[in-house]
Amino acid sequence: MPQEFSRISAQTLEGLPKQQTVFFFPVGGLEDHGPHLPLGLDCLEAERLCTLAAERLERELPGWTGVLMPTAPLSVSSVTTRTAVTVRGHVLRDWLVDACHSLESAGFGHFVCFSGNVDPRQLTAIEEAGKIISRRGPFSMAYEWLGGRSGRAKPTLVSVISGLVSASRVMESPLWPDPVEHGGRRDTSVALALKALPAQGADPATLPARSKTGSRWTRLLDRWQKKVSGYWGPAAPSEATAAWGESVLQTTVNDAFPKLRAVWEGGNPNFLFRSYYSVFPPNKSFFKGWILSLLLIALLLAWFTLSFQTLTQ
Repeated sequence: MPQEFSRISAQTLEGLPKQQTVFFFPVGGLEDHGPHLPLGLDCLEAERLCTLAAERLERELPGWTGVLMPTAPLSVSSVTTRTAVTVRGHVLRDWLVDACHSLESAGFGHFVCFSGNVDPRQLTAIEEAGKIISRRGPFSMAYEWLGGRSGRAKPTLVSVISGLVSASRVMESPLWPDPVEHGGRRDTSVALALKALPAQGADPATLPARSKTGSRWTRLLDRWQKKVSGYWGPAAPSEATAAWGESVLQTTVNDAFPKLRAVWEGGNPNFLFRSYYSVFPPNKSFFKGWILSLLLIALLLAWFTLSFQTLTQ
């Protein structure tokens, strides 16, 4: 049975096998999914995926333990924009880095993150956290050389959903989320499987199918103006079933688990779980900072050039 981090004692944590314990981090956004679904559906889905993966870990790898971390309601951007709570990319990245470093100092090294929403900047931030976790600077290497980490493998943080996003989906919308469905049959089925329908929400059985409206650029303008809301998709919420929702969750874990095992056996997570979203610079956590830095450098160069020309004249 997977352990819940917030419910175990410090003594229990210290007694877990350091090299055979995996910490599962669920993260997701808070946003509108239509009148029939909860704002926190992405968080609830991430929680369930972590639980399923932890249960499979303990079932297939005897002696290993899964630990479920508290859910972080952190989403860098959202599909709908009228009602949504988002954070900056470095907030999500730094939360994961700091949490993993804290657990690493206690001797643990296997970390897995499931995101409930597939967003270019969201997945890129998690991948950036993974790279930072596995990075070794000169002080860390010196510490290892002195025996401070003797016998311990390099820590790894895996962005699971990054390894499941196809290149075709990335190219459909590489810089912002624009999915074919949101709050439709698929999301409603997941909510039914999780028994997460709000008590005062609309009845999914009464909701018809809705198509995405406008062109990609029209939808981008609507995003910028905070007008995107509700649900859409080729299939109606009324077609949703709990059985199909459970199969969606199980399929996600089934597709990811062989790659996860490869990482725990020494594979490179940055190769096995990397999305093409991270190739695009605007998805990086500090892209705006880079732009401002380049502008500042350009202004300084221009000032230096003008000053030099004035002095020479």
